[in-house]
Amino acid sequence: MDLSKLQSLGGLNGEDNTPGLLNYVLWAATDWFATIAKAPKYSATAAPGTSAIIAADHAFKEGFGFIRIYLTLDSSELKGSVVGERDGRGQKIELDGFHPGNRAAALEFFNIVKNIDGIMLVPDADGTYIQVGADGLPVELAPAYGSGKISGGRRGITVKAECYAAGIKIYAGDVLMKPENTVNGAPAPGGE
Repeated sequence: MDLSKLQSLGGLNGEDNTPGLLNYVLWAATDWFATIAKAPKYSATAAPGTSAIIAADHAFKEGFGFIRIYLTLDSSELKGSVVGERDGRGQKIELDGFHPGNRAAALEFFNIVKNIDGIMLVPDADGTYIQVGADGLPVELAPAYGSGKISGGRRGITVKAECYAAGIKIYAGDVLMKPENTVNGAPAPGGE
């Protein structure tokens, strides 16, 4: 691998760097995709950062697309950590968030998707999507219900999502939402 083009990394120089995530994620089952887009491999001849961006669009089978999962604002955090041994390292990407309430549709959804491989787009505070999951390395959801207490706490579903990856990738392609998707009987908002 030609690393001769790597350059020094500077500071923010006054740019905003707002932490956190927006109050939703987008999720789609891997079976819904016709093509799962990928970032290009690192090349010393490409512009810096190119291998960290999925610029191509995901393609879905007819009638499918991403669905939006509401998460309580400021309940979510996305983390990536190095896993593996010397000469065999990768990343483990994890999301923790909270979906409030115990509506039957939410309980059913999380009962089902715990057994389904998926791709998730997680918007940071600036609206940039981080893709969690890839072709062959899907995101898995591990929901956990909690009732809260009469004296306080939260009732709902703690959503834990995790996958293994070669690295953190930004998704910059078009976001196609599932047609005729609804939330509580009203048309679902898009990915914005």
